[in-house]
Amino acid sequence: MEFIIISGLSGAGKSSAAAFLEDLGFYCVDNMPVALITNFAGLCMAGAGTGKYGRVALVTDIRGGQTFDELFQALDGLREMHLDYQLLFIEAADEDIVRRYKETRHT
Repeated sequence: MEFIIISGLSGAGKSSAAAFLEDLGFYCVDNMPVALITNFAGLCMAGAGTGKYGRVALVTDIRGGQTFDELFQALDGLREMHLDYQLLFIEAADEDIVRRYKETRHT
């Protein structure tokens, strides 16, 4: 099973990365709370034999200090489940993030 956790700076392209992976056949979930990662992984592992959950990517926000502790706990849980995972942290230059916010600002 392929399991990718996507996180990073707001406006850096996390959702775009998930959309790209979805085009490659990954089952993607955007905005997954960190506290649900291990439960979600367990469900995916149980359904991996169906083929639908053999390649999974999720987007989560780990910018908050308290969330880092939750993320480390979730990663420990994934290791205890013997689930290999990849962590993709996306960042962008300040100018690019400011430009993206200006492009998507709701007025």
